[in-house]
Amino acid sequence: MQNEMLIRNAMVFDGVRDDAFAGYVAVGGGRILSVGPGDGAEYERGGVRVVDANGGTVMAGFHDSHTHLLMAGMFDTHVNLAGCRSEAESVAKVAASAEAAADTWVIGFGWHDAFWDEKRLPTFKSLDAAFPNRPVMLLNAEAHGVWVNSRALEIAGIGAHTEDPFGGEIVRLIGGRPSGVLLEGACGLVTRYAYEFDADREKALIRSFMRRAAAYGVTSVNDVMPFFHGNIGHIPVYSDMDRAGELTVRIHAAPDLLGDLDEVLSWQSGYSSDRLRVAHVKQFLDGVSTAHTALMLEPYSDSAGGTGARLFPLDEIREAVSEAHRRGLSVKLHSCGDASVRFALDCYEEAIRRYGDGRSRHAIEHCELVADADIPRFGNLGVLPSVQPEHLALTRTFAENPYRVTMGEARAARTWPLKSLLLSAGRLSIGSDCPVTDNNPFPGIYRAVTRVHDDGEPKGGWNPAEKLTLAEVLRGYTIGSAWGALRAHELGSLEPGKFADIAVIDRDLFAAARAGDYESIKEAQTNLTIMDGKVVYER
Repeated sequence: MQNEMLIRNAMVFDGVRDDAFAGYVAVGGGRILSVGPGDGAEYERGGVRVVDANGGTVMAGFHDSHTHLLMAGMFDTHVNLAGCRSEAESVAKVAASAEAAADTWVIGFGWHDAFWDEKRLPTFKSLDAAFPNRPVMLLNAEAHGVWVNSRALEIAGIGAHTEDPFGGEIVRLIGGRPSGVLLEGACGLVTRYAYEFDADREKALIRSFMRRAAAYGVTSVNDVMPFFHGNIGHIPVYSDMDRAGELTVRIHAAPDLLGDLDEVLSWQSGYSSDRLRVAHVKQFLDGVSTAHTALMLEPYSDSAGGTGARLFPLDEIREAVSEAHRRGLSVKLHSCGDASVRFALDCYEEAIRRYGDGRSRHAIEHCELVADADIPRFGNLGVLPSVQPEHLALTRTFAENPYRVTMGEARAARTWPLKSLLLSAGRLSIGSDCPVTDNNPFPGIYRAVTRVHDDGEPKGGWNPAEKLTLAEVLRGYTIGSAWGALRAHELGSLEPGKFADIAVIDRDLFAAARAGDYESIKEAQTNLTIMDGKVVYER
């Protein structure tokens, strides 16, 4: 049998039991042959590779339920401004990184004025001083704003008389001249040019992403493709790599809900394999609370009367959800605010009322703030909460956390109700939202079980009743995400007959959790990543 392997001396988390057990995993023909206690000596024979896990955790490969695949591919190839504390520091870092860049556009990500010492929006002027001729586009840390220079504004045709698009804002200087910052829907005015990649560039970005994913034990992703100008990425390009045997991560693509659904269905039927599926459609309902664009039931605490922004016409979204449901497509709706979550649930409820339950696995992405009355509706409607625990601590310290200012302390204390959503829905789907955060799963696991920032605050965790157990968060990062992609029968747990997608971690995560050594969980590393029974990464 091909690809035979025996992993032993392992703490096996099979995804079925609540704890890891000392045992082995046997692999053959790209599938899991057997999982059990002991050393699996009966599977040790000629031609079988024996892997000593050295007491580390062996589990199903991570399934990142929310990744912007091509943008995530820039994580190692484009400048990341996440650590910068000022506009000047950000420009200097971009200038230093761009010296050897061959691309026409200078592209970066990760800045946010909310994280700077002086909390004010930047302008084109500082970028123009460093880049008078090359267009520059820098995505902010939450991927809901861009900072550009004059050359980029010129290419996009944005001037003093350009009207704000629906659901977006061109931030302006006194007199109406664009400042160089575009928010929400206005991002698409520039990203349609900056993110216009040919097939070779797309493939290079996917390869970059796959190298990073493999090093983290990630074997499956949901690629949320839509941005404000349309899809980022092309299914036929993904398929080319699939047919060439290049994919070392399973891609579950989620193109634009408001696009051509006939085309989506043709992609679903024409480009379906074990490694590539068009599993969902996706769209934004609202923005993010730090920009006061997440849709809220009550006004923001620091904004006179504002309750957020609709990024697309909600009537169009409502009809598109019902139509996608009728056609058997699963829908993912970006919903950060409690009003947005309620609207998403209303859309799914209406679709089910009109066309029956069907086979769709609808999800709500982010679920940062949910009204108490709406939490039971997840379970009642069979809606999957798709969450990203690392968003709990986008700032380095709890004192810097902007949610306590924008929402007020009482509402902020109800954010990310992970445990409540799990108890209602019966499962979670967990991911990173890369490149908003790194797609390393271990910091997100740490965040879900501790609910503290990197400074260890607040003591005992932020809204500690919503902490997840280690088993709960690992299931969300594996079988929960697989369930949402209609693949729990073949992915997401270590059970005989399933695909041999396996991560071998360098330590016993459950022993660390029992000892309260959560820092050890955050610092964990993947020693071996196996996909389809083949080693795709070895440290």
